[in-house]
Amino acid sequence: MDFPMPETLQTADGRPRRLGVELEFAGLPLGEISSIVHELYGGRLEKNNAFVHHVRDTVWGDFQIEIDTALLKERSYLRYLAAIGIEFETPETRDRVEDTLARLAGTVVPHEIVTPPIPFADIHQLEQLRHRLQTRNARGTRASVLYAFGLHLNPELVRTDGPTILRHLRAFLLLWDWLVTRGEIDWSRRMTPFINEFPAAYRDLVLDNDYQPDIDRLLRDYLRHNPTRNRALDLLPVFRELRGDEAVRGVPDASLVKARPAFHYRLPNCRIDEPNWRLADEWAGWVAVEWLAAREGLTRTMVDAWQARTDASITPVDQVWADRCRHWLNGF
Repeated sequence: MDFPMPETLQTADGRPRRLGVELEFAGLPLGEISSIVHELYGGRLEKNNAFVHHVRDTVWGDFQIEIDTALLKERSYLRYLAAIGIEFETPETRDRVEDTLARLAGTVVPHEIVTPPIPFADIHQLEQLRHRLQTRNARGTRASVLYAFGLHLNPELVRTDGPTILRHLRAFLLLWDWLVTRGEIDWSRRMTPFINEFPAAYRDLVLDNDYQPDIDRLLRDYLRHNPTRNRALDLLPVFRELRGDEAVRGVPDASLVKARPAFHYRLPNCRIDEPNWRLADEWAGWVAVEWLAAREGLTRTMVDAWQARTDASITPVDQVWADRCRHWLNGF
């Protein structure tokens, strides 16, 4: 499947839009993953420690490859050991222990590749990475009940302003049930808090054609209903880009929210071990959100239909509404 492209490929100031990707999986040593990235995209391999590697200076910038737990990659576990009187006599001893910890952690903690921002025109090249990991037997979301691995997409906004954010948020909320159904989002991921659905009260607030907040009210309402990073469409990075620390006041782990002019779309599975799975399939779901966000008339029609529903489902995913969305997206 070719990578579908949004209709708008440049930012408002004429730069090519870019996409950052975060890919979570298990089954391969960190060194092997880093070598794969290095072989495919060049640059300079830098092994910081047993838990974090970088591939620096590729044509797009720096890749980070890590075991995705702060306890290990920030070496904070050393403080806990020191508190009970355990210290390593030499760096070599510490390195051997960390190699063992890395192997053990790799069975339950995701390894993650974080790409630099890549121009939309180049993102199809990531399928080479997906294919290489797959042939090396990387394991994805469905390989174990312990895995809740995801694929995070960070598409750059055309404009970082309130109306742009609202249009995309409204389109995402309208398409939520369709996206979950289309993506076959694994139950193990939906049971974890990382991609929690937006609260019903917030969905009702935004899915009202009379809701036309300025950026400050949009931020206040978002934080009142969603003081968390754990949303399938996390808006905190772009809000922090616009409003600094005010955008994360009261948010747990606020230090982990990086300001960037991009949406943080966290919903898709990472089915890296399934032969027919492609990154392009998951990216197409986001492209549909952008397609709807660009169509104000259709969005208003869908909002009116949402408010007029008499057959709302009590199940987590409304299949009837998902089917109606599929009809509206027929032109996509």
